[in-house]
Amino acid sequence: MRQNMLKLSTLAVLIAGVTNANAAVYKIVEVDDSGTGLSAINAIDYYGKDTNSRTETYAQAIQQSQAGDNCFTGTCGDYKTVGESRFGPAGIEYRDDVAYTSDILQRINDVTTLESYCKENLGFNTCDKWAKSRYYGAGYNTEDERDESGYAGLLREQQAFRNGYTRNSFLLIDGKPQATFAEDSAKYANAGTLGAIQADSMNSVPNGITTINGVDYVYGVTSSAYFNEGTRYARTFAKRGFVQDGANVSLELPPPSNGTKLAQAMGTTTAWKAVKNPTDDKMLVVGSASFSESHLDDSNKLPSSSQLHINGKDVALDKDKLKECSTQANDGKLADMYNTWECQFTVFANDAYLWTVDTAAQTATPVRIANRTLAPKDPDEDRRSYQASARSIENVNGKPVIVGYSTERVSNDYYAQRATVYTPKDGVDFSGTIPADSWTAKFIGPDIKDGDKRQFTYTMATDINQNNKVVGVAKLERSESRAYAERMFVYDNNNSQFKYLDSNVSGIFFDGSNGYASAINNKDVVVGKLDSETANQVDGRQRRQRGFLYNAGSDITGSPLKAGGAWFLDDLTNNNDQQSNSYRIAEVSDINDAGVISATAMYCEGGYDNFSQGATCKNDSKDQNDSERVVAVKLVPIQNGDIQTRPAEETQIKRNGASLGMFALTLLGFIGFRRRK
Repeated sequence: MRQNMLKLSTLAVLIAGVTNANAAVYKIVEVDDSGTGLSAINAIDYYGKDTNSRTETYAQAIQQSQAGDNCFTGTCGDYKTVGESRFGPAGIEYRDDVAYTSDILQRINDVTTLESYCKENLGFNTCDKWAKSRYYGAGYNTEDERDESGYAGLLREQQAFRNGYTRNSFLLIDGKPQATFAEDSAKYANAGTLGAIQADSMNSVPNGITTINGVDYVYGVTSSAYFNEGTRYARTFAKRGFVQDGANVSLELPPPSNGTKLAQAMGTTTAWKAVKNPTDDKMLVVGSASFSESHLDDSNKLPSSSQLHINGKDVALDKDKLKECSTQANDGKLADMYNTWECQFTVFANDAYLWTVDTAAQTATPVRIANRTLAPKDPDEDRRSYQASARSIENVNGKPVIVGYSTERVSNDYYAQRATVYTPKDGVDFSGTIPADSWTAKFIGPDIKDGDKRQFTYTMATDINQNNKVVGVAKLERSESRAYAERMFVYDNNNSQFKYLDSNVSGIFFDGSNGYASAINNKDVVVGKLDSETANQVDGRQRRQRGFLYNAGSDITGSPLKAGGAWFLDDLTNNNDQQSNSYRIAEVSDINDAGVISATAMYCEGGYDNFSQGATCKNDSKDQNDSERVVAVKLVPIQNGDIQTRPAEETQIKRNGASLGMFALTLLGFIGFRRRK
């Protein structure tokens, strides 16, 4: 008899998997399952456009658990999730110290430079479309790119000086929008010079949440609001760090007072991580701060006049006016500075900074973390600027250890960012005013150059835990296995042992894979995102990525997550049912010590077309109201769950004849009547 071949459909997988009565390892909980947060977001007037089918939500961090909590054994709390909403792409990410971490020339500002970045660092054969969507916005008119119909995108920010601006991103706490200091005109020192504040004109994104003395504090990055004066709309800074509790505390993290006048007025700061000071009740927040403007006598720091336009008409900006912004700030002519369109494009040299936050006094005091020996501008190419950023802090044996990146002058030839650990100096008293440069910086991981050839664009440490274990990434300068890979690493700061997350660790870390290690908890569990397919990315298409978990610690009680194992979260959340088949975990941002994860997922109402990781949604429907959505989720451990690996894509099942048979239909009937939760 002829053998019939079927692709693995939802029906077939249900038959294949129904006998497995075990639960998944993680339960997927959509953060805003009631939709009240989305309703508040979509209530704003977004350029007269409908946003109901466009709004995406992303989870960025999970609240830390209490000592002794382990959700795998039943000791579990209701931990808050912080995240953000988007109507479309940012163009240049709101939280990045410099564009795409790598742009220390600070020239990515239009379609041409976005496309160049993509070709040189990602390699897709669709870099033109990638760049246009980030500049013109999601859903831009491919027949007429200049009709300004896209959602979000960099162009809308650049046009704001004349058109005003409506925000793309809301800060979300458990899915509900929350205001930051940037929405209060009284929080701006120069409000009288700026003009009238424009509502809903700032973008706010969180990086984390910490609990001190029973109070939850959220921290992250926000842009300034736009202020209207006459025919112009200006903002006073592109990004500033914030700390708030949603009730009494709403603080800006200011740049240092010993920076240049322009850096003090318009410089950027970021807040990446916060912990309680081990010696008192104050908070230590780390990030970056501007201390000097970059080289502004550079027309490449302004968008091309052939791409920046208002109502279809090209706009030519003047680098001589950009140069004048420093003079205007030095002379105290702030009104002139805010009235100059070019000053909205000022860029800066940034260093790693810490803020001592006194929530009772509502003060935030900036402190430079380590001594800086290099100049703000690269002496070999002054268009490059010094860049350093503290990405995480943790109390290790009672002392705050910091990680991130700093600038190295490679072979006395050029500036490049290098992964860095900042260790407290002996004898420093953290109980009072912390002196500047109280930490010693140490580069970790691979060298930027291998012999006489550059091997990495940058390296960066992204997180540290209380065990002094560090995770990070190293971005390859050259292609490997048809991809410009971003390699992940784990570094033990106790003994200086370094290892890549590669095929020697687990098969999911295949050679040439791109990944991002976003967090490591105090049980040495690493989470992030990783390529889930091996398609050629150089001169090919963008690879699909999925969230992953790697257990670099011990076996986790109450779970199948054994020491040394690594898994995609799609497998750990697979329960062979409609509910779990409605989600694919695109990226993981954080994990607490109880094992609860914050993540961002693709959602397909009613379930994907099959259970495989790369399944399509409703036959890859192009209907905006009937396609995938991006949603923030929380992944909650299930006691004594079981890993159920998703079937390989395009799997085929052989069967004799065309009939499914009574036994199979009986099983399907059982599944059909089982209530989904």
